Amino acid sequence: YKLMRYVVISQPRYLPVIPYLQRIHNSDIFVFLDNVQRQARGWENCNKILINCYEKWLTIPVSSSSREKINKAKISGTEWIEKHKKTIYFTYKKAPYFDAKILEDYYSGIEEVLKKTNFSYRDTLIQFIKNLCQIFDMKCNFELASELVGDGLKGNENLLRICEKVGADIYVSGANGRVYGVKEYFEKRSKIKVKFHIPSPIVYKHFNCKEFRPNMCFFDVVFNIGYKETKKLIHQKW
Repeated sequence: YKLMRYVVISQPRYLPVIPYLQRIHNSDIFVFLDNVQRQARGWENCNKILINCYEKWLTIPVSSSSREKINKAKISGTEWIEKHKKTIYFTYKKAPYFDAKILEDYYSGIEEVLKKTNFSYRDTLIQFIKNLCQIFDMKCNFELASELVGDGLKGNENLLRICEKVGADIYVSGANGRVYGVKEYFEKRSKIKVKFHIPSPIVYKHFNCKEFRPNMCFFDVVFNIGYKETKKLIHQKW
């Protein structure tokens, strides 16, 4: 009996949602897709918090062009760190499960990484995710796409070559992968199976809003339902 090797490939993310953390925890190998252009209007360097039913975006400023690849992009300065921390603190300090330690731990070492790596976009986002692995006791085995297959490949070919390189049996894609023909592409060219992670909806009560707002960053979840319940959600098997 052979254990299946589950591989997830995704861009690194700031203030990720819970399903993203579920994919990290449940994967045998999680590959950071750093050999593609950054998403100028995507969810890589930003996400939402909820201020009295108003959805506010927190965005890491980037000094590089939107056409720059993730592994080459640069972040603009360090001032945003304190600004974001304060905004999160004052937004959630009255939440039922607010925990200042989780806030501190998430931003721990970020300024040092920025200075040490010459403001690397990729390395900073990855440090945030490593911090989350520690906070939520997540199983994390990380690789970099650029180190596995270089920078020249595109689209589904890029994903397939990465999977082959790490010996994947099953490639786990987010729901969006269904739009890009990933399953069909893999079926024609390899024996690697494609599975889509379609997470169960996570519905909870916001302390500062009567109507439910989905897809908030993990802070909104953990400060509203508590560390233990959030950890349980992250550790759910797929």
